[in-house]
Amino acid sequence: MNRSGLAAGLLVVWLLLGLPARAESRASEAPWYVPDHASLQFAGSLGMLAAGPGWAFLDEQVDVQVLLGWAPRAVAGADFVTLTLKAQWHPFHIARGDWSIRPLTVGAAFSYTFGDRYFLTLPDRYEPGYYWFKTALRPALLLGGSVGHAMPELGVSVLEGYYELVATDYRIVQFVQNPLTVNTGLFSLALGARLRF
Repeated sequence: MNRSGLAAGLLVVWLLLGLPARAESRASEAPWYVPDHASLQFAGSLGMLAAGPGWAFLDEQVDVQVLLGWAPRAVAGADFVTLTLKAQWHPFHIARGDWSIRPLTVGAAFSYTFGDRYFLTLPDRYEPGYYWFKTALRPALLLGGSVGHAMPELGVSVLEGYYELVATDYRIVQFVQNPLTVNTGLFSLALGARLRF
């Protein structure tokens, strides 16, 4: 099994172990380490697919997630794996019957890319200053929203669909230095689904 498969397998096992624990202890207080939700995301500078657990705070106005992402060589030109810490704030929550809408989400993410091709400190083969950014670490700003529906028949509290516009540090700096690069896209679009236990 390669590194991507092992990481994905460990993530699935963690989520499967956490879901029953959260469901059984919902009436009481679940331990802090048991996730409140799990997400599956497509694109958004985390790899082609990313998945992982999350924790909600302040009456679900703040979410923190850990996502393991993967992109295949056929799509990204190189097979790579990312680990992302994402924090989001949902200032508004509208509930109508079984539907819930979070029209605005703002947040930030830090994504680390594994592999010898990516670095945190500039390798000796480059002149000092050749790269101003760390290819292994991508900070990003997030802007988005979500719509959810209660799904107790599936054993989860809410199934949400969400979108995010993601601007990495590299794209923001390129845009500020040369706004014409907007043609190449300041933002990348992420689409995802989230199960709130």
